[in-house]
Amino acid sequence: MSRYFLFGTLLWDALRADVAGGPVDCVPARLDGWQVERAAAGDWPVLVPGTGAGGQLTDTLGSEAKARLDWYETAFGYVPEAVTVTGPDGPVAALVYREAEGGGGAGLPWDLATWQATHGARTRLAAAEVMRARGKVTPAQIAARRGVIQARAHAIASNRTYRRPITQGTDTGADAVRVSRVDYPYEGFHRVEEWHLDHPRFDGGRSGTIQRAISHVVDAATVLPYDPVRDRVLVVDQIRVGALAKGDPLPWMIEPVAGLIDAGETPEQSALRELEEEAGLKIDAQALVFVARYYPSPGGLAQVLHSFVALCDLPDDAVGLHGVADEDEDIRVRLMPLDDLVAMVATGEAANAPLIVSAQWLALHRATLRG
Repeated sequence: MSRYFLFGTLLWDALRADVAGGPVDCVPARLDGWQVERAAAGDWPVLVPGTGAGGQLTDTLGSEAKARLDWYETAFGYVPEAVTVTGPDGPVAALVYREAEGGGGAGLPWDLATWQATHGARTRLAAAEVMRARGKVTPAQIAARRGVIQARAHAIASNRTYRRPITQGTDTGADAVRVSRVDYPYEGFHRVEEWHLDHPRFDGGRSGTIQRAISHVVDAATVLPYDPVRDRVLVVDQIRVGALAKGDPLPWMIEPVAGLIDAGETPEQSALRELEEEAGLKIDAQALVFVARYYPSPGGLAQVLHSFVALCDLPDDAVGLHGVADEDEDIRVRLMPLDDLVAMVATGEAANAPLIVSAQWLALHRATLRG
């Protein structure tokens, strides 16, 4: 049996072709006794008992297309189940992907167009990474890193819609770069990419094909809490393996509160969540002050940081130990006068970009913030 009844995200022709490795012809069909609802756990479709589900019935699939579809759905916790559907010519035996373990439906309809508008661009980017992993890892391994795959895709999709102001420098667009291929020698929590590209030169010629390797990291939000009445800041102290890997004899670092931006989050939402997780602070979104949106090192690191200052009350008891246990975080929260932090920048004790950027921004804007 190699025909499938599709009722959810794979009704989208483009995503279905991405997953199957090429176009898949379908005809309208109906699965009686079931209906499609939004999942109780999130915005994806599930089958629940009901009056009937409309969908598409694939033509007979070749072994490669079938294997690709099975891999993709299995990686997201769906398994094929034999059913009988009604197609244009009557009853047809088919397979349908059902959640192996799920929380059921939310009692709300699920709509493909609405889902596409919110999740479509991110999902296609994430699907590409999932499909590259086929034959290299297990479905369980993909499931374990699904969050970071989605977050990385979310960051790329978000950055594609952002155009920073250009008053100085080169305004040549990305479409002037000819990319011949991108290789992915490693994909995990981080992703290593080898780009083969040809770009326009300042002398009017072209570079010819060159190769550049980068580490692709999920975008992050950083937030430095500042008490303008007491003129002091809250910082976190934790071990950083990046410093350890560079041979730094002091791998524990003072930093702002920071964390990766989850799929579907805004930088502001991420900053507020991380404040609570890492420092135990709950503040209103209005207390966040934007500092900068920047690449920490664009020559070799594909990541954007969104830095904020949080105006808040920082009493003496704001210190302590924090962190999310499931993420193996071990964080000490410290308080210090802003003058001490600025001095750390001058002496080199402040040794990471978000801390330096945020401290210098605060030094420039302290008088305004203190009123």
